[in-house]
Parts: sequence; C-alpha cells; structure tokens
Amino acid sequence: MNVLLCATRGTRLTEPVRRPDEMAEYPGRDRLPGPDGRRHGPPGVPRGTYVVDPLPFGAPFVPAGPDGRQGVNHVCACGAETAIVRTDCSSGYATRLVPDAVRVEAAP
Repeated sequence: MNVLLCATRGTRLTEPVRRPDEMAEYPGRDRLPGPDGRRHGPPGVPRGTYVVDPLPFGAPFVPAGPDGRQGVNHVCACGAETAIVRTDCSSGYATRLVPDAVRVEAAP
C-alpha cells in the first residue's frame, strides 16, 4: 500500500491506496440513473487503487460543471496545485493527480 503526498510540503493527499498490476478495462456507461438519481459513469479504477496514466489530460472543452478539461482545479492545503478533479454530470467522476506535484511513499 502507498500514500500519495504533496511534493511541495509532504501533505498527505490520499488514504493508503494500492497500484494494481494492470489497468482493468473501463466498464462503459449504461446511461441509467444511479442510486442517487444522477447519470454519471462508473469509476475508471476501483476505490482504494490508483493508476498512472501516461497521456495528458486537460483543456480546452468545458460543457457543464467541473469536467477537468480546463486544467488543474484542486489544490493542497499548502496552496500547491495538485490535481484535476472531474465531476461533470456527463462523465465519470475522476481525480487526476498532477505528476510533478505528487510523490508516492509506502504507507506506514
């Protein structure tokens, strides 16, 4: 298990998480409302895990709500820009940590 920390001050950004050996295939969306009545997609990775995506993610398209495509929109308590959070109603929820802004350490 690992924890992800802010590279600037070492502030813990996650609870202990594990990196799976391989990325599971995205399950797709059925467009049906979930238990909360919303129609957002399923998670791309299981809770408690993280993966490293080698492809860039960001600007310029912005349909409605924070979709993460406009760039970094989440900061650490110290003020360092650390993540792109996507919570748009038309896509799956995701948090993408900025590679240079975080570091991985073994969980205590």
